Amino acid sequence: MLILLKIVHMFSLFAGGAASIGNGLLLKKVIASKAPPPPMVAQTMGIIGKIGFGAIVLLWLSGLGMMFASYDISALDWTFWVKMAGATAVLVPVTMMTAIARKAETTGTPPDLTRMKSLASIARGGVAIAIIFGVLAFN
Repeated sequence: MLILLKIVHMFSLFAGGAASIGNGLLLKKVIASKAPPPPMVAQTMGIIGKIGFGAIVLLWLSGLGMMFASYDISALDWTFWVKMAGATAVLVPVTMMTAIARKAETTGTPPDLTRMKSLASIARGGVAIAIIFGVLAFN
């Protein structure tokens, strides 16, 4: 079971990273154009966002599964908890971005791109913290 959780975790990390980079690049171009994105770009960004959100959820589920299957939580040191803070700093803004995108899709209005950009920056910082302290915690 632990092997399966690790495989899911790695694929989710890959998918989440790819979604983050892809949507980040597209968002930067959309903001620079100062115009609404063409429908194909907006649809693609929505799909990439859903993939990224799903990947983050799977990362959390597989990560928690690995933690409970492999470790005594009380034995994990501070680096693990900093890693979890970083992972939370990814989950929260990505969830907010998903909610903003869904609301925009439902109402037919464009999302607040400045807010999306700010949330994406917070998530990128969380990714850096989660990766750095994940390596330190499990090294």
